Amino acid sequence: MTSHTFSRIQNRATPRAIKPAFATALAIVGSLSAYLPEAQAEQNIVYQYQEGLDNFALTQQQFINTADNELEQDQEGTQNTAEATQKQESGSLIQQQQEGIFNQAYAQQQYGTGNEVHSLQVGTENRVTSLQSVSYNSRTQVQQGGFGNEADAQQLDGNFNDLRIRQVGIQNRAEIQQTSAFYARSFVAQRGNDNTTAVAQTGVAQLSISVQEGAFNKSVIQQSGTLQQSDVFQDGLANQASLLQAGDDNQIGARQSGNFNQLTIEQRDAIGLGGNHQATISQSGTLNATTVNQTGISSSATVTQYGVGNSVSLSH
Repeated sequence: MTSHTFSRIQNRATPRAIKPAFATALAIVGSLSAYLPEAQAEQNIVYQYQEGLDNFALTQQQFINTADNELEQDQEGTQNTAEATQKQESGSLIQQQQEGIFNQAYAQQQYGTGNEVHSLQVGTENRVTSLQSVSYNSRTQVQQGGFGNEADAQQLDGNFNDLRIRQVGIQNRAEIQQTSAFYARSFVAQRGNDNTTAVAQTGVAQLSISVQEGAFNKSVIQQSGTLQQSDVFQDGLANQASLLQAGDDNQIGARQSGNFNQLTIEQRDAIGLGGNHQATISQSGTLNATTVNQTGISSSATVTQYGVGNSVSLSH
């Protein structure tokens, strides 16, 4: 298979620029890289396109204290790799698109405000890895369609961040980690069968929403802190949801519709006591099961079930 590579680098220096931006690009068959070192310029744009087998694209932008930079990577084919890094920028964007099989996309943003990562993959057994660290009011958005795809997204040590993953197909996996954060939000939507969602959040006033449609899907949500909220919605057959909260004043909402679904909820604080937790559960269908374990004082659980052969186990 023939490989094609193309790269375009554009720089728009602002009137306040002290020195011009310096950019170099190196392109060889199957490999394309660009390194844009420190500069006082804004609206820097990099576009990379590759088509074929076993291609590699690598770009790093490090325009300190600048804004509105863009880095776009587009690959089609098999076993391609795209890697993008932005550091110390604000209002900047990483956009990665891959179509094919066994492709991998890596995106990293560090030390900034209002940055965004957009990743799109279509095909089989593709993987997205995204990291935003010490970033505020930033967003990561991942979309995958196909079979056996994986999305691993992390937002570390930042506040007011937003993370969204959407997957359509079977045997897909979405994994989210948000740590040491205030008012962080995560949203996962999966449509298909045998999909898995895993979310871990630590901090204050965080929100996690997981939506799954299909059969044999699984959600595992873990939150540690205060004023956390977790909502899980599952529609289908033999789905499982496990929600754990450690801290105070946390809330859980769970709704399952279908047959043979299982729900497990545990609310406590870090040392086994807890306070003022709330859990609201609704199940409709046949042979569904709910287990709720709450420790501490002033906690409440409301369980509503419609159908035949359903069961509840509640422990305070």
